[in-house]
Amino acid sequence: MQARDRSPAAVDWDSVRAQFPVTRDYLYFDLANKCPLPLFSTAALADYVDKQQRSGGDKAEWFATIESARGRFATLINAHPDEIAFTKNTSEGLNIAANCLPLSAGDTVILNQYEHPNNVYCWLNLERRGVRVKWIGGGAAGGATDAGGSATGGGATEGGASTGGGAAEGAGGDGGLVTVDMIDSVADETTKVVAISSTTYAPGTRNDIESIVRYCRDRGIYTVVDAVQSVGTLDVDVKALGMDILCTSAHKSLFCPHGIGVFYARPEVRDLLDPVYVARAGMGMAAQIEYGQISYTLDQSNNAKKFEIGNHNYLGLTVLDASLAYLLALGMPNVEARLIDLNAYLVQRLTGAGYRVVSPADGPWRSAIVCFRARTDAQSARDLHGYLERNGAITTLRRDTIRASLGIYNNESDIDRLVDLLRRYGTESAEPSEAR
Repeated sequence: MQARDRSPAAVDWDSVRAQFPVTRDYLYFDLANKCPLPLFSTAALADYVDKQQRSGGDKAEWFATIESARGRFATLINAHPDEIAFTKNTSEGLNIAANCLPLSAGDTVILNQYEHPNNVYCWLNLERRGVRVKWIGGGAAGGATDAGGSATGGGATEGGASTGGGAAEGAGGDGGLVTVDMIDSVADETTKVVAISSTTYAPGTRNDIESIVRYCRDRGIYTVVDAVQSVGTLDVDVKALGMDILCTSAHKSLFCPHGIGVFYARPEVRDLLDPVYVARAGMGMAAQIEYGQISYTLDQSNNAKKFEIGNHNYLGLTVLDASLAYLLALGMPNVEARLIDLNAYLVQRLTGAGYRVVSPADGPWRSAIVCFRARTDAQSARDLHGYLERNGAITTLRRDTIRASLGIYNNESDIDRLVDLLRRYGTESAEPSEAR
């Protein structure tokens, strides 16, 4: 595993931008949803496909690439390779956590109304085993509806009446921040898990995971973190933050095709977890099978590989290895600093144009995501989203807001052109535009 370089360095962001052909045709503000594949990813993808087309591919080479990717991801988040397992996506990792942690009837899991549905359903599914869900702030038992169409609640829950799921109004509001005091208000002796996003998918608030973990560790509560909106855009250090489990996917800010996820568990927790599903890939003798030494002994790996099932997504992991090499060369402190600077500029331009920012506007809670509402209540977020898309500005509709998510390919000119479009919205000159 290579050393983790945290020293700031100069980055040629124009050269980074040149790696992303999408910037030639679109204003792309949708990394929190899915990535535009860069040249460094498509080169790795093409090389893999070419080799498999010509020769069927080389499994020994694939296995070596998997371990390279494992080591690089460990470096990215300051973990050890033995703490890393590859999954299909964030949801699979969260389900591993929910089904493998030692939970019993009567135990409770604390959730909040800003979680992505996939960090809710896996916990609600445990209610059939007698595990209960408690909601911070009164709960989401009624099902707070995402503007994209999915419900963020829906099971039998505790904590009182539903408070809905909308983002906080106004730049500089709480923006959905979950605090230790909020957790403490619903935690009791039955609480075994706090499941939380390091950065919310909307409105993009970065939670104080370190303080939350410290509170939970002192009380014997496990922390399960959905980090898909942090890893790759922010400088995530699992040793400093201390969470028990982290889950993420690679199809957003790690610049891979869909179908790759990563599961991290710190060793003390990892060793408590018994996999629900087992396969050759998770056995200690998995590599030997390729050479004819077959054993039917259930000899699980003594590391996170025990959660890996069947053949890996070799193509996806080849792309991930190349993408991680690129991000590590940039340096995550540099990536975070760049995206937070762009966040500040976007918030400034949006508020100057009369749009209502609902994400945190300053301080340590900012991320690479900025959510905003139209200038007046009479203007529909859905209509605004459609207008932007027709004019070549790609965003996402989430929780009745426009979510603009920033990537390493964005620059101030992208933001200026987006705001120019927004200024024209609702006027006679709104369409068509030359944004592309």
